[in-house]
Amino acid sequence: MNTKLLYITIFSFLLLQACKLKEPDCGDLSDVITNYNIADSNKAKIPYTGTDTLVFVSNTGDTATLIGQGKNTQYESVRSSIKGGDCPRTGIENYENNKYVYNSNDTSIIQIYYLAFMRNGNLISSPPSYNSLRIAINGINFFDGDITDVNNEKFYTDSIFIKGKYFKGLYIDDIKSVLYNYKYGILKIKNIKNRNWILSIN
Repeated sequence: MNTKLLYITIFSFLLLQACKLKEPDCGDLSDVITNYNIADSNKAKIPYTGTDTLVFVSNTGDTATLIGQGKNTQYESVRSSIKGGDCPRTGIENYENNKYVYNSNDTSIIQIYYLAFMRNGNLISSPPSYNSLRIAINGINFFDGDITDVNNEKFYTDSIFIKGKYFKGLYIDDIKSVLYNYKYGILKIKNIKNRNWILSIN
């Protein structure tokens, strides 16, 4: 009887040991890094270098010369948790941000951003990011949205007459203050310091 009891005790002990949870073999738990860059097709349509000079002439004959302060490229990081059961990992998504700043001789500042952004929502048919254009003049955002239409000439329904030639473009804001063309950039700015400004194109 004691021998049977001993066998039962040993068997129970081994069974309990086998049923204990083992430490998971997670292997490599390093961060999963994904870079979302501005599409090459959109980069090819950026008309600015950051070292160029923009000249605008107002409807009253004033001239504003804006000097490029260079191109600044940064990545905005977004951290997320990647499901992995007992072995979760951290995901880091880096979104490219290209910034161009132009300062003028009358203290006006134009900031132009080309961005890769996380797409809101979770549509399977949509890519995880999209490219955006943001234009700020003297600290006020005039446009911040998808660059797809801005870079597509078939949406250019407006035009402006500059030095004997018509240039087509798209008003990128609802109140039609900024006329944009992907080859030349900003063509016209309305109501800045009570004047309208037109890009000087040689």
